Amino acid sequence: MVKIKEKISFADTCKILVKALGVSLKIKSPLSIIISILGFAAAFFPILIAKSLRKFTDLIVELYGKGMSNVSKVLAVFMILASLYILQALYVFVRNYVNAYDTLRIQEYIKEVIIRITCRIKYKYIENYDSYREKINFSETVTGRRVAGSIQAIETWIQSLIAFISILNELVSVNIWIAISLIVTCIPAIILSYTQKDEEYRFKTKWMKEGAMVIHYYGMCCAPDSMNDLRHWNIYDFIKSGWRRVAEDYIKKKNDITKKHVLYNSIADILRNSVFIIILLLVANEIFKNPGIGLGTYMLVYTLAGDFQKVTANVFVTATVFMQDIKYMRDFFEMQNYEQEEMNENSNLLECFDIIFQNVYFTYPNSTRKALNNINVHIKQGEKVAIVGQNGSGKTTFANLLCGLLEPDSGQIKIGGKSFKKDMASIRKSISIAFQDFSRYEASIRENITISDPRKIANDGELEAICVKTGVDEIVKSQPKGFDELIGIFSEHGKNLSGGQWQRIALARAAYRDDAGIMVLDEPTAALDPVSEAKLYKEFTELTGDKTTLLISHRLGICSIVDRILVFKDGSIIEDGNHESLMKKNGYYAKMYKSQAQWYS
Repeated sequence: MVKIKEKISFADTCKILVKALGVSLKIKSPLSIIISILGFAAAFFPILIAKSLRKFTDLIVELYGKGMSNVSKVLAVFMILASLYILQALYVFVRNYVNAYDTLRIQEYIKEVIIRITCRIKYKYIENYDSYREKINFSETVTGRRVAGSIQAIETWIQSLIAFISILNELVSVNIWIAISLIVTCIPAIILSYTQKDEEYRFKTKWMKEGAMVIHYYGMCCAPDSMNDLRHWNIYDFIKSGWRRVAEDYIKKKNDITKKHVLYNSIADILRNSVFIIILLLVANEIFKNPGIGLGTYMLVYTLAGDFQKVTANVFVTATVFMQDIKYMRDFFEMQNYEQEEMNENSNLLECFDIIFQNVYFTYPNSTRKALNNINVHIKQGEKVAIVGQNGSGKTTFANLLCGLLEPDSGQIKIGGKSFKKDMASIRKSISIAFQDFSRYEASIRENITISDPRKIANDGELEAICVKTGVDEIVKSQPKGFDELIGIFSEHGKNLSGGQWQRIALARAAYRDDAGIMVLDEPTAALDPVSEAKLYKEFTELTGDKTTLLISHRLGICSIVDRILVFKDGSIIEDGNHESLMKKNGYYAKMYKSQAQWYS
């Protein structure tokens, strides 16, 4: 459950409004701006149509009494009336078309903002610090649309105000009580709109996490990554029951609010419709007192009454709704103020590639357990180090801290004598890594490899050399278009790769950034078969060269050919040495190695 923020100061409201208007104006297309300008003129359509209808009605009555002498006038007014109706319908059609197009532009803008924020914020938010995941979903479905639609909301309000004033003036000229009656019966709807909007905001923010969980369960039912488990284990009913549980609870809360809103709105609608009886009596009384005003006045009032109710509601409801939307806009802009990582594409490589962890502690967001506990280690430039331990011992956390994805709670991390706080861009540029959870890009084999260093230009000969070292050469040879074959689940020719093949691509990706002085391989053999794993071990030195290398694994086959082994357990380094010394020590590492010995005999 997310904490609800309450009042916003007037100064903050103005700042938020200026930002929102800037975003909204930026999104609008030239055609949309033209339609918006025309909308101010279109606001006079109701009054022009009503007046033309009154004139047409009076001429028809006059024609009936005086014969056909005024036929030309009747036809002229009819043409004007028909033209106004056609122009109004045409304007509404074009406006709806443009609004539909702007909706797509708004969606594109929101997606772009979310991508930009997610790719630049500090990694702790990716781990759902400060309920970031729920806020992203909320921004995509609610807050972003409020921001992007702010200009349109103001335009709508001004256009409604123009129509309101013009219609009010005409109704008052007939009978002031007609206008008063219509305004009074709109008040309940206006109050309800304000309170319901506030209640809607409270619901959407308070139950933000529950809404995100509904989407998460739905994704589990439909995502390709879930299909194997779902079908093989026949757990459809289990997943569906989980989705139904959270969905029904969420929907019940939403329905309770909706039922209340429907009831109150129905009462308000009855009140607004009943006023027409009073209006008809008032008009009839005016005509009785002054028959000269004609039947046209009746048509004028009857036509304008419905329009007046609509624009009255729009004037006040749009204003109150817009002010309520300030809360949504604030949430959207606050999300963009999250701490961001340093991005400097022109940074230089480090000159030295040693690694120092000094009194480093780390705890994941929303957790109290120390994932790393007082880590002190110095890895010299050029050393080949294996980081080993059971799952959950802190190995991958160590790698993520090394790459600057995570920040320590306390302590210091230095690469080549520099800390991340002072020169993250240079440090990132100096490290090449094959992540345990590597990405699979819907692109060509070439692009999947070279994406690690897009500025570097490599010919096929260089790529082939890298691919031979990582076993990707066999994959390339099997493809009709070689390096340019498109791979992935969306490939037209079904060229998706196996898990092991994708892992080799990830290794080649890390090797391609050959100017980096540090290479990190996180569980590089997890998806490889024994033959491929043995081949990687054999070519390990050639693959890593003279780089400072960290190989993270819970499989210990590599440990006999590295310079040094760091043994992790419960977030601490409990042993440090080479394979021979640790085996002689007969401690935790020796026990682990002996339990896996049959794999490497």
